[in-house]
Amino acid sequence: MPLICGHDAPAYGAPLCEHIRAASADPLDHYLHYTGLGLERQHLCGICRSEAATAVTADVCEDCYDATEGSTLGVIGRPQTIDASRPVPGTVETTALPDGAGTVLDLAPTDHGFVLLCDDGRILRWDTAAGTCTEAARSSVSVPADAKPWSGREQVLRLHASRDGAFAAVVLDYGRTGEVIDLSTGTVTIPLHNDGYHSYTVPFSLTFTEHAGRTVVLHRTQWSVVEAVDPATGAPVARTPADDASSDWSGYFHGALHLSPGGTRIASDAWLWHPVGQPFVWNLDQWLTGGEHAPDRDVDRWPLPSCAYYWNRPVAWLDEDRLVVGGLGDDEDELVPGARVFLLGRDLDGPVLKEVATFGGPEGHFFAADGLLFSSSESGLEMWDPTSGARLGTLADFRPTYHDPVRGELIELSATGLRRWRTARAAA
Repeated sequence: MPLICGHDAPAYGAPLCEHIRAASADPLDHYLHYTGLGLERQHLCGICRSEAATAVTADVCEDCYDATEGSTLGVIGRPQTIDASRPVPGTVETTALPDGAGTVLDLAPTDHGFVLLCDDGRILRWDTAAGTCTEAARSSVSVPADAKPWSGREQVLRLHASRDGAFAAVVLDYGRTGEVIDLSTGTVTIPLHNDGYHSYTVPFSLTFTEHAGRTVVLHRTQWSVVEAVDPATGAPVARTPADDASSDWSGYFHGALHLSPGGTRIASDAWLWHPVGQPFVWNLDQWLTGGEHAPDRDVDRWPLPSCAYYWNRPVAWLDEDRLVVGGLGDDEDELVPGARVFLLGRDLDGPVLKEVATFGGPEGHFFAADGLLFSSSESGLEMWDPTSGARLGTLADFRPTYHDPVRGELIELSATGLRRWRTARAAA
């Protein structure tokens, strides 16, 4: 049957109120209204905004939709949150920071405890099980005195460590510099620098992984180039191509790097010019196996859906094949809290991407463990079923910003210690 616009065509976009539908000669700006029924949403004009609950909307075809589409005025309402909450088992336990640590800026879990970055540059190895803490190195990386925030993002020191605790890296998020340090000797093995081109827009791209029995560190050297090197020597292992309009790798301003649990894939929370945020995933195992001169076509890649003006988003791997990204919407001005779950697969024609779940509610930092999704924000920690989208429970006074997969814990760093909670309890 023909749509209300009179055209026998598929419905396109969100349903429109009557005033927007009638304004094709002079498009009206709109509010995006979530009705509270699942993910249902519609476009309302300023008149209908005050009567959103009773506004009547209808679908139109793509041509009519495009002809009436004005600018966004914001969002009304939120998607429905499915609440299946139950009491959260276990308690949050606190482990005091080691004596003499002073102010701890950041931490990184390893197989042998934690690596701590202190505000005076000391890097400490802390074995909470054995109760020992020793100084392993000192970092010279610092925040420039004249650093200015960009879009609310301040330059801060960030600590990374290899899983075996042999190496650490201190980098300047939203900045240009860093260093890789051998914690057995305390020496800097690789001074890190990127080209500074829009580096203030993204965290410093860096992560450690293991491949073929050895540790490898990935880091951004240019805005569009990520290199994998030996952390002890800086010897090259693999490199993404430099910007080339003919390459599927081109155009990405690489951001935070998110390693899959098994280390076979990696996601860059990247953006593309004009700008739009677009996470970009590639097969890390193929890339590292192929080496520095492997043909680009031999590495599977999955560009994820874009969102105008939005990146530095929550990202978490559920497993080797499922990636969760935060935020519902395709424009920062119409973004609402939620999660999108993508399945990264492959068929005879190459890499395939499928969105397998979409639900409202999660915001803040994302973590995944024991088959569940966790979101940590000002409201506390919330647990989610990543298949049904149901909220399973809440810890209102716990706001972790770290995941320790070795000990199966989420961690909140406080001025006095680590507040720790075991993820497996939620899945029981």
